[in-house]
Amino acid sequence: MEHRQILTVLLGLMLGMLVAALSQTIVATALPTIVGELGGQEQLAWVVSATLLTSTASTPIWGKLSDLYGRKIMFQSAIGIFLLASLASGFAQDMAQLIAFRAVQGLGVGGLMALSQAIIGDVVSPRERGRYQGYIGSVFGIATVAGPLLGGFLVEHLSWRWTFWVGIPIGVAALIVTERVLKLPFPRSRHSIDWLGAFFIVASVSALLLMLSLGGKEFAWNSAWTYALAAAAAVLLVLAVWQERRAGEPIMPPHLFANHTFVVTSLAGFVVGVAMFGAIIFLPQYLQIVKGSRRLLRGC
Repeated sequence: MEHRQILTVLLGLMLGMLVAALSQTIVATALPTIVGELGGQEQLAWVVSATLLTSTASTPIWGKLSDLYGRKIMFQSAIGIFLLASLASGFAQDMAQLIAFRAVQGLGVGGLMALSQAIIGDVVSPRERGRYQGYIGSVFGIATVAGPLLGGFLVEHLSWRWTFWVGIPIGVAALIVTERVLKLPFPRSRHSIDWLGAFFIVASVSALLLMLSLGGKEFAWNSAWTYALAAAAAVLLVLAVWQERRAGEPIMPPHLFANHTFVVTSLAGFVVGVAMFGAIIFLPQYLQIVKGSRRLLRGC
């Protein structure tokens, strides 16, 4: 592809990545308002965790599906799932519905994040990939800063529901751009998807999240529920490791953990994620609920 064509494709990919990144940061300042209307303070963290869980689990699956059916159709499918889930999230009537729609939204986010990187690898040479992927990575920096500010502005002047709807026009634009300019060859190849490994990974993380989210609230830390969920998480993790070692095309290849670069960057990403999402989710609540400050919203 010519440089001008690559830039046009890059624009569509960056728009898709922007809505995916905004979906994880824009609801931060809206969370207290959402809880005030829908209730369910004890389920608040799941509004973000549900999206992170499904996006993480679905990311490698989207990659396998794109090998089977093509990058373009899968990228557009991810955008479609994201847009429908965003629309539904804005119409949620209780916290359970919102968490469910956010989980579906995470499926689209996983596809957008995985396939945008894969498409860049398809259209540019290995020597140029770092530069173009750097452009895509800059979208996360923009979303991290602009997301909470935009969410506060929408809550103050419109409604918290617009924090989910505001990304729909951007997603539609990404869909149009990729449909018009993204022309990729599709050499079909045979691949298998490790569905069992994906199930064990998601189930293990879900059990751990349930224990950490509900412990001390719905049941005591020193209780049968805590021990049962901890045991379930440990057993499912062992089963996930066993499955990944025997699968022909594992979701998480075990040999990656022998690579020091992979291990160090994964640990660094984990620490950064804990700090970033912890601050994004709970700092606005602290300022608005504990300090009673509305300046966080009006200052946008």
